[in-house]
Amino acid sequence: MQEEINLLEEKINLLVTKINNMKNETESVVPELYEAKEEIKMLKAKITEATVKIENLLAQIP
Repeated sequence: MQEEINLLEEKINLLVTKINNMKNETESVVPELYEAKEEIKMLKAKITEATVKIENLLAQIP
């Protein structure tokens, strides 16, 4: 019985360690996600601006 309890304790400790590792990883990834979202917004704005410029240039072609 004690051996089973010890095995269960080891498994629980391993689970807690993995959860903590995942939490730390998530905390480091979240700022990167926000940065990527901001970069996407900026790139979309640039694409829109470039599209308008191209359309204006095409409109000038006789």
